Amino acid sequence: MRDVLEARDRLAPYLQPTPLRQYGPLDAAVGPDIQLFLKLENHHPTESFKVRNALSALTALTPDEKRRGVVAATRGNHGLGLAYAGRMLSIPVTLVVPRGNNPEKNEGMRAQGARVVEEGRDYDEAIGTAQRLVEQEGLCVVHSTNNRHVLAGAATLALEMIEQQPRLDAMVFAVGGGSQAVGGILVARELAPSLAVYGAQSEAAAATHDSWHARKPLQKDRADTFADGIATRATYTMTFDALLHGLRNFVTVSEREIADAVRLLLHKTHNLAEGAGATGLAGVIKLRRDLAGKRVGVVLSGANIDAATLRRVMTGEL
Repeated sequence: MRDVLEARDRLAPYLQPTPLRQYGPLDAAVGPDIQLFLKLENHHPTESFKVRNALSALTALTPDEKRRGVVAATRGNHGLGLAYAGRMLSIPVTLVVPRGNNPEKNEGMRAQGARVVEEGRDYDEAIGTAQRLVEQEGLCVVHSTNNRHVLAGAATLALEMIEQQPRLDAMVFAVGGGSQAVGGILVARELAPSLAVYGAQSEAAAATHDSWHARKPLQKDRADTFADGIATRATYTMTFDALLHGLRNFVTVSEREIADAVRLLLHKTHNLAEGAGATGLAGVIKLRRDLAGKRVGVVLSGANIDAATLRRVMTGEL
C-alpha cells in the first residue's frame, strides 16, 4: 500500500482525480436494483487510465534511466500515457505497436513526441521487439503490467474510488494484463476488506479468464477482439497470482455485449468509451444477479476508439 500512496504523491503535480458519478438513466438500463458508480478515466489528458501507470513508472526512474530513455510494447493507451509522461518529464520514449494498430492511437503517440515502431502481429509479438531494442539501444523497458510502479499507478484509481464512495460493495474491472483489477484488490484489502472485486474479459481474448478458472497460467494463439486495450494472449507474472486469489468471480463477455456497452454509455451518459473502456460495464450486466442490491463501482477506462470502429459499433455491425 505504501507504493500506492507514494505513486499518488508523484502523480499529484500532473493529474487531477477523475470524477465518480451516478447516472440515473444508466442505472435504470442496467437494473434498478444496482446503484452504479462510474469512474470517468476518459477525463484524463490521454483519455485513459494508463496515464496513471505511465507517470508513476517514469517519475520513479533513476536519473540514468531517464537519460537512456524508455521503450514499451503497446496497443495504444499505455503508449499514449508514456508519450505524455515522457513529454512532461523530458524522457525519450520509443513505442512498439503491432502492424495494423489503431491509426489514431499511433498518431496520438507520435504527436506527443514518441518514436513509434510498427512490428509484430499482435501485442505479445510487439513485446519481443521492445526487448530487442532494450538489448540494441540500452533503453529501459516499461512493461504495461510487469512493473511495480505501473501497478501502483493503476491502484491509485481504486484508491480514489473508495475515497469518493466509501460505501461501495463491489468493483468490476475489465482485465487484459490485470493492472486495474490488481490495484482494486490491493486497495480493497487494505481499506475495505468486505468489498468484492470482479473481473471481465472479452471471450475473444480470454487467456487470463481461462487461466483463472483453470487455476494455472494458459496461453492462447490469438486475441481477436475489437477491445484492443485488453487483447492479450497470456497471463503476466506480477498480476496473475493476485487475480487468482483476489477476484470474487471472473466472467467473459462477447464482442456484441461489449459493443452494446459502448452504445449504452454513449446514450445514457454521453461519455465515449472504447471497447476495453466499456468491458467493465458489460461485466456488470453479465453479473447482474450477483450484484443485485449492491453499490457497484465500474471504470470507463478509456475513450480512444477510432472512427471506423465506432461507426461499426453504432451501426450494429459489431
